[in-house]
Amino acid sequence: MYNFQYVIGGFLSFSVSMYILLNRPKTKAMQSLFLFGLIISLWAAAVFLHRTAPNQITAYNYFIINIVTSHLSFPFLLFTFLNIQEKRDTKALWVFLPMVIQLAIMSSGYFDNYEVYTTELGWSYRVVTYQPAMILVSIMFLGYLAAIFLVLLALTRKTKLPLLKKKYLILLVSFTLFQAIGTTVTNALLAFRLLPPILRIGGVLQLLTFLSIWYALTIKEKAIPLSILQTKNFSEVYSSFLTIFYNTTVDSQLGEKNANFREFLTQSEIENQVSLTNNEILFTEGEQLDVEELITRNLAFFEKNPVDTAVIDHYLRVLKAAEQVLDWKFTRIIKTHERFLQNSDLIYGLSDGKFLETMVEDTSLRDQDDIEACLKIYKRVLLSIIDIIQSNTELARKLFDYSFIKALNITAFGEISLNGLQEHVLDAPKEQRLSFIINSFNPLLSQIYENIPANSHIDFTKMLNKLRLVLTLNRDRASSLGVYPTLLGTLATKIPRTQIYRLYSDYLEEMVHEKTEELKEAQENLLKTQRLAAIGEAAAMVGHDLRNPLQVITYALYLAEHKLESSYNGDIRKTCTIIKEQVQYMNKIVSDLQDYSRPLKTKLLETNIHELINETLSTLTIPENIKVSVVIDADLNFPKLRVDSLMIKRVFINLITNALQSMPNGGELTVTASQTEETALISFRDTGVGIAEEHKSKIFQPLFTTKAKGQGLGLAVCKRLIEANKGTILFESEVGEGTTFTVTLPLQHDKVLGSPEAIDVVAKG
Repeated sequence: MYNFQYVIGGFLSFSVSMYILLNRPKTKAMQSLFLFGLIISLWAAAVFLHRTAPNQITAYNYFIINIVTSHLSFPFLLFTFLNIQEKRDTKALWVFLPMVIQLAIMSSGYFDNYEVYTTELGWSYRVVTYQPAMILVSIMFLGYLAAIFLVLLALTRKTKLPLLKKKYLILLVSFTLFQAIGTTVTNALLAFRLLPPILRIGGVLQLLTFLSIWYALTIKEKAIPLSILQTKNFSEVYSSFLTIFYNTTVDSQLGEKNANFREFLTQSEIENQVSLTNNEILFTEGEQLDVEELITRNLAFFEKNPVDTAVIDHYLRVLKAAEQVLDWKFTRIIKTHERFLQNSDLIYGLSDGKFLETMVEDTSLRDQDDIEACLKIYKRVLLSIIDIIQSNTELARKLFDYSFIKALNITAFGEISLNGLQEHVLDAPKEQRLSFIINSFNPLLSQIYENIPANSHIDFTKMLNKLRLVLTLNRDRASSLGVYPTLLGTLATKIPRTQIYRLYSDYLEEMVHEKTEELKEAQENLLKTQRLAAIGEAAAMVGHDLRNPLQVITYALYLAEHKLESSYNGDIRKTCTIIKEQVQYMNKIVSDLQDYSRPLKTKLLETNIHELINETLSTLTIPENIKVSVVIDADLNFPKLRVDSLMIKRVFINLITNALQSMPNGGELTVTASQTEETALISFRDTGVGIAEEHKSKIFQPLFTTKAKGQGLGLAVCKRLIEANKGTILFESEVGEGTTFTVTLPLQHDKVLGSPEAIDVVAKG
């Protein structure tokens, strides 16, 4: 009868292990407990067979199995305890390393330290020698014992959650009583023959250890505690969301989604606050739960990690519960994560549309395909009014009888998922899917508004205002897809309400205004084109008629200056200089007119940018109070450019001239050259008066100028010449600080200029 304790203990342990297996253990702790149960079942069977063996050799063989399984049990026990919190930590696997070492030592001569002998109760064993191998294995065995005790003690003291503290306390007490004091001490005393064999009750103690662990892992909270924030329902709501998230992940055949859920718990720092019971996640609030910080961590995780859209859709319930707790802090969360909340549609179901009123535009649908964008627009409309619909029992009943709405998966929390509906839409022919969605949703929404009684407590004006907000925020896509006009047209024809007519009328007025603005802009562009065409014709005629007399004047001045060389006459020389400057100015006007109006044909030649800048500066008169610096870094190994050098020189002349004119009281002009992998950048930075903010958008327009003396063609010509060379011209300016114009030109990679020395030329007039 004494030996049958092992049969009973082993059978019960095996039965409970099979029960755990049949329930498909999903946590590492429960999986490890299943293995621990099998090991002690095998241990109990080996002990029974050892005790009742017919001869010494058989008893010795079963004794070996007995010792090996007893040494295997502790590593699995420790691994079980370390995984109660279900942390995704591979470090816990190191607990099996001493076990592997133990098995390696046992494989050679270890069991020679024991003697198997017979007693009146059956076969038993005792220690006869103390070889180093035995001492080492015993030390590691006791190390496991101490490690398990210390781990349980530390976890019990560290955790502040009532549920986990209760689990760890049960495990600590049971392990201490049944293993540390019970099985281990009893076996040691028996091995040293300090206790009579009748007191060997290891089978019962192992069974009690196993059952106590199983009990601790399966207990759950009977009531949800209130936090200091008085969030009575927040834990329940959050638990329901976590359950949906978890069940979505465990349905996956691969491990990625489950890892995603574990990572969510880790990054949200709530691993110690969740427990799993029958595929249901229970969230318990800590003593100092910060709901704002929890929601912030959740949203940060969603923004960075791919999560099923259905999971995101169900997070709406958490946000609604958090809003009741956080009050004004909730607005801070929304503003911080507004972009994500728009992309996920969640913002449309929050705060009775309050946050929609502060939004200017939602551009989250621009890059989505037409079908997805169309479905999302209707989803957003429904999200904005779903609470109102569900508050009216009769209206909700009629709505959910509608076959098309069933595929939307609308929850009691007012959440809407498109997953089922998208599959429904795919059944339609590809070219008819968009019209299928519109023709299904428009009558549905019309039915919703039609079935609101006039004496209902529902604020009809408020519902229409939400509709207007959703359509306005998504106007670009709603209009291009046909949702905007068809929905309002459907409502206007079926619902005799002044608010509907006003909404549709406002839309039509906006459309008329837009078309009027488009026509006005087109007319202005036409007039501008006609004016530029007239300029082109005048430029061709004026350029031809003025160039000849200008050349005559230039030649006459040359002769006059030549004759004045023999006799000094200061007044006449000064007059000649003035005439010469005016001729150059007139020639520039003619050149600008012709360059802007005539077709450009570039003659691309290899050009040394350094030489081109120096040539440009040599043709201009620099005032004495202006310092000019040219800097080209020799380390750049600046390449040649393949451009029309005459055109680029004209651009440089215009930009430098403008810079000099912007510094009437003196200053500094810095010309720099740099490069990227594909382009060369030449910048002209002055310390002049700068460009006023209202003029920045117009400076490249022809005939626009802020100068008392000027035609407004200089920068327009520069832009045209640069674009003819496949480049760009940009500027930055601040009033009172100066302006920087940057010319970007494509590089020619196959031919590179030699490395000139770094140049810093200072020129004064």
